[in-house]
Amino acid sequence: MIEGILTFQFVLNQKVTGEVIPEFQAVQLLFNNKDFTEQHYSELITQTDIFSIFYNHTTSVHDLAGGFSNFYTGRLKETPYQVISFFKQLPNESQYLTISIFSLTDEIEVYEELIKNMGKRLDYIFETLEKAKESNQISILTNINKSLRNELKFTSFQVERLSNLDKIQKVALIFNSYERLTILETLRNSPRSKRQIKEILERVKENPNIDILLEPFLELNLIRRDWIKGKRDKHTGMIKNQGEYLFLVKDIILARVPNLGLIEYLKSSNPELAEKYEEKVVEYFSSYDPNTQDIEETKKIASLLLNPDIYDNIVLLKTKYYPTDKIPNIFSEFADVDEILDDLKKLNIITEITDKKGRTWILLLTDLKPIIYFPEFLLLNIRKAYKTEEKEEKIPLEVAKKAFELLEIAYPEKIEF
Repeated sequence: MIEGILTFQFVLNQKVTGEVIPEFQAVQLLFNNKDFTEQHYSELITQTDIFSIFYNHTTSVHDLAGGFSNFYTGRLKETPYQVISFFKQLPNESQYLTISIFSLTDEIEVYEELIKNMGKRLDYIFETLEKAKESNQISILTNINKSLRNELKFTSFQVERLSNLDKIQKVALIFNSYERLTILETLRNSPRSKRQIKEILERVKENPNIDILLEPFLELNLIRRDWIKGKRDKHTGMIKNQGEYLFLVKDIILARVPNLGLIEYLKSSNPELAEKYEEKVVEYFSSYDPNTQDIEETKKIASLLLNPDIYDNIVLLKTKYYPTDKIPNIFSEFADVDEILDDLKKLNIITEITDKKGRTWILLLTDLKPIIYFPEFLLLNIRKAYKTEEKEEKIPLEVAKKAFELLEIAYPEKIEF
C-alpha cells in the first residue's frame, strides 16, 4: 500500500553567523498510514534518505541551469520502504521534491505511470506557486496549496484503485513487465532454478524481487514451484543442482474476442447499429489470429488495462454503447477523455459508428480475454534441454522427471475467466 506522498522545497537557510544550513521545508505532507503525522514521520523517511534522494535527482544534472525535472525510483536505506520521487527545478532555480512512499511488498513499477502523470501536473502547480510567492499574492497561494493537496489525494486514490486488481489485470501485470515476460519466455524453453532466473533478471535489473514477480503466475496457476534434492558428485562430494525450481505448467495469451453479448443486445435495442457493428466485428476477426498478435501490441493493451480510468471504460462498454456526446462521466478528475478514447481506437478496442441521423456512437469492437492452455511444446523442449551438451541450457534428469510429472498433473486442469 502507499504510505504517503510528501512534498518538500529545498532551501538554504543562512544564520546570522553566515553559516548556511540546507533544509527541506514541508510544503504538503499526505499520509495514508495513520501512524505518521506532519510532526512525526522520521520512521517513515529520515532526513538522510531525503538528502540521498535529492542527490540522486541532481547529481547527473548539477551543471544544468534554469528549469528541469526528473524521476527516481529506489529503496530507502534507513527505513523499510521504497519510493518513486519527482524532482522539479524551476527557471529561478527553486527546487521541489515530491516523494511517493510504498511498502517493500508493493510492486511500484505498476504505479510509475500514475506518478509520472502526477509529475506533469505538479510542473504547472510549482511554477504557479513560485509566481504567487514572488508577487506575495496570499489568496492565490492558499488556492495553489489546496490544488497541490488535492493532487496528492487524487494520486493516492488512483494508486489505491490500482491496488485491487481483478484477474485480467493480473494477467496484464505479466505482459506489462519486462521482467515477467523474461520469466515466461525462459520457462517456455525449459524449467529453471529460482537462482538461475534471478541471475538472468539481474542482467537487466538490480536486486529483482523474484517472489513479487512470480505472484501473478502463481495466482493464475501457470507456474509450479518444487524442490529438487540434487545428487552428490562422486569426484568432489558436493551436491549439485539442488534447490527450488520453477516449472511452467500452463501458458497464457492475452487475446481479443468478439463481444457476442453486445451484438445480441444491439439486435433488440438498435437494429440499425447492430448491422453496421456486426459488419465491423466480422471484418476485424476475419483476419485476426491471437497466436500471431504482435507482442508490442499486447504490451500496449496490458498497459491500458492497468490504467484505472481506461479499464473502467472498457468494463462499461462490455454491455453498453453510447453516443460520443453523452459518454458517462465515470472518469477521474484529471483524466483526458478524448486521449483515452483515441488510444482505444488506435488499438482497435473500440470503434465509432455513425447512424442515419448523423449521430456517432462508441462501441467495444474487441473484448479482451486471457486464454490459458496446456503448453504441449514443452514436452519436446524438456527432452532437448536434458539431452543438450550446452551447459547453460542443460537440465538434470531429476528436473526433467519432475517437469513431466507436474505437466501430467496439470493437463486435465481447466482455468477459465
